[in-house]
Formats: sequence, structure tokens, C-alpha cells
Amino acid sequence: MNLRIDIDGVLAGLVRYATDMTACVESAGRNAASGMEDYAKNNRPWTDRTGNARRTMEGVCAWNQQGQFVVGVEGHMPYSVFLELGYGGKYSILAPTVHHFAPAFLLELADGSGRVR
Repeated sequence: MNLRIDIDGVLAGLVRYATDMTACVESAGRNAASGMEDYAKNNRPWTDRTGNARRTMEGVCAWNQQGQFVVGVEGHMPYSVFLELGYGGKYSILAPTVHHFAPAFLLELADGSGRVR
């Protein structure tokens, strides 16, 4: 007795699923990165002097070289690290922003909608 099982449909479905999930993760990541950028810029705990620290903040969303998906917000001034880590955390906004957005981002990934509220 010969038994032949055709799994082509299953394999095609798995490829479709992986593609759809990647698109969902990337969409949620882009939305979260944009929201984090806006949030950080609007809720910074310091008073602007030049506006450069605020203006150069950027939400990021990308696959790194290790194949990990990275979502966050960055400061692009040489002194951004001092605002974030110095002064006893008084002027920190980047890490608090990520912590604020992380639960909603993870819920959106679990939901599969690709939208972070």
C-alpha cells in the first residue's frame, strides 16, 4: 500500500503566514516608532534652548544584522546621552517613552492588527 501526502498547500500557507506576520510586525513597529517620536518630542522634561535635541529625536524601526526587529526612539545630538543618563535622570525621555509604548506595542503584536494606539 502506497500513501502519498501532498503538503504543498500547507507549505504555501506557512509561507503566506510568515509573510503576513512580518508585514504586521513591521506595520506595528512603524506606527509605534512614529508615536514614540511624537510623544518624546512633546513630553520632553527640559526647556528647549536651541531646539536641536527635540528636533533630532527620531523614532526607529528596523531589522538589525542579527535578524532582530528593533523599535524605539533615538536622540541624535552629541549631548543626548547626557540628557538621558545624566542629572540623575531628571531630563530622561527616551527610555520612559519606550517603557510607555511597550505594553501597547506588544498587545498590538498579539492582536495582529498592526496598529498601536
